[in-house]
Amino acid sequence: MSPIIYVLLTILVVTIIPPLVWRWASRGHSLPCPAWLLWLVELNSLFLRSNRASVIVEHLGLQPGMRVLDVGCGPGRLTVPMAEKVGPHGEVVAIDIQPRMLARAREKARQAGLHNVSFHEVKMGKRKLDFGEFDLAVLVTVLGEIPEREAALAEIFRVLKPGECFP
Repeated sequence: MSPIIYVLLTILVVTIIPPLVWRWASRGHSLPCPAWLLWLVELNSLFLRSNRASVIVEHLGLQPGMRVLDVGCGPGRLTVPMAEKVGPHGEVVAIDIQPRMLARAREKARQAGLHNVSFHEVKMGKRKLDFGEFDLAVLVTVLGEIPEREAALAEIFRVLKPGECFP
């Protein structure tokens, strides 16, 4: 075989097969995305414009001064742009169960010069959210990874400020 075939096969094995194996293995279980796939989580989709972090954040209607809860923040793909959007008088509280994901998100916030983000290792549904009230809670591709979904959603509802629902 030619070298180009070997290169293409290597790319296929390294970039496509591991995520597919993880997705298949997580079908019947609530498994968080493994930290070794954080590079894949950070990618903006080349094919789905709606999967780009900037598009998602733009649709949230964030305003300066808001307090946002980022549930399952992963490597901070949305955390950093949300913190920039709410500004220095706003705050983003980013939670995840994986220390390596939190470390990556923390580093991205540091590199962006943001001081309005806090990071916490929290398992949803265990009544550990005690960071005050929030204007908005964001969960992007994480609900399926939470074993106790009803308890997690009840906990999120508990920490949201009373008022209008998000449109």
